[in-house]
Amino acid sequence: MIEILESPKHLIAMKISGSVTAEDIEKAYKATDEALNSNERVSFFAEIDDSIGFTIEGALKDLWNGIGQFGKLSKYYRAAVVTDKGWIAAMARVEGLVFSSIDVRVFEPGERAKALAWAAETPESLPKPEAPQPSIHFIQTTSDNVFAYEVNGRLREKDVKNAVEAFMPFLEKGEKVNVLARLKNFSGFDLTALLDDDLVKMKYKAVSKVDRYAVLGAKPWMRNLIELLSPMFSTEIRFFDPEEEDAAWAWVGASQALLAEKSA
Repeated sequence: MIEILESPKHLIAMKISGSVTAEDIEKAYKATDEALNSNERVSFFAEIDDSIGFTIEGALKDLWNGIGQFGKLSKYYRAAVVTDKGWIAAMARVEGLVFSSIDVRVFEPGERAKALAWAAETPESLPKPEAPQPSIHFIQTTSDNVFAYEVNGRLREKDVKNAVEAFMPFLEKGEKVNVLARLKNFSGFDLTALLDDDLVKMKYKAVSKVDRYAVLGAKPWMRNLIELLSPMFSTEIRFFDPEEEDAAWAWVGASQALLAEKSA
């Protein structure tokens, strides 16, 4: 069941326990919509009991209602999840990564008061919309067969399209090529960017054309994910810490040219 808790008007607070039904999900989203209609931004607090379990109807209802919230993501400020279940904590952290505009934090049951106080803080006002700066910058190299780029910020669909346009000519070469990626301040990605048709086509072609792929400054989750998937591909992928940049360049067989970097 889902119990809606008393809280400040900008905070949707709930306790989740036992079997969660479609009716429970409907009640939770109704409380969310009411808060969204009367506040510029809202936060969440969810205390999750060990006994939680979803009915099939409840899971489908949650999925359906969740899809309808995608257009409102900018109005979500914080989400505090209180649980000692590892799989729930992991899911919350993944959501915090994917929806990086929302500050998602996981708390132990003994930190309930701390979690509630954090989530109840008044949300910051929505920032004024500004034209996003390019997050991908192409790095000039000393080799025609080495493609290098830097990611600094959030990946958006336009960034991905520009990157595909710049990288495709390298894949058209007769011989194999090497790639160096410098991850400076990677802060997530838009789902539409990952679903771009041109990106999917480029990845398919890159499987057979890229020999070595050096990744500088990857976060632990990214390193673990790529290492898990890398045996499926012929490309040799190697990770380097930021201070090992010279070694990364040597491994791909080039160095950075003394020219200004180009933005996507």
